[in-house]
Amino acid sequence: MVPERSPRSRAGNAMGRTRTAALDGARRTLAEHGLRKATMGDVAVRGGLAKATLYNHFRTKDDLVAGLVADDVAELGADCIDLAADDLAVALTRAADGVATHVVLVAMRTVEPTALLPALAPGTGAGWDVVRAQVALVLNAAERSSATEHVDLVCRWLGSYVLEPGTRDSRAAQARALASSLPAAVRTTSFAAPTG
Repeated sequence: MVPERSPRSRAGNAMGRTRTAALDGARRTLAEHGLRKATMGDVAVRGGLAKATLYNHFRTKDDLVAGLVADDVAELGADCIDLAADDLAVALTRAADGVATHVVLVAMRTVEPTALLPALAPGTGAGWDVVRAQVALVLNAAERSSATEHVDLVCRWLGSYVLEPGTRDSRAAQARALASSLPAAVRTTSFAAPTG
């Protein structure tokens, strides 16, 4: 006998599929129109959703972009964390390649490059909080310092590829140089007080 799935899990799966469709629609719309000209209606059409359904998940275009950033950064971060345990330079190269070749960033360099200016250097806001958290996890996986200044250094380096992607070879060479310059994580050991 196969156990019946609860309605709650089906609803959760449907919500996940709808969110994925919305983010896919956002990627296509932003790549085609840029940030300023993209509309929620365009996103809904490209995601195969009713506009009202899109608004159930994302109230504003800013919320949608924030969701897209969080989703894409988390996916890239997971790849990099796995790689960082073996070789930080390989993980950093993967991160730089992800930024340099991201479908939305590639298109927006031509369509609306000024909209990318906030992504050039670490700032404030939810998007940068997500990026910083993922970079810290990558550095931790490589047993390197995840102090604020080191996380921001990596973020600034990655931001340099938003408008100028360079070449794969140059990204890899810079990743090796950056990886070798980041200090090891400081591990503290607590000692028990002597008895007696």
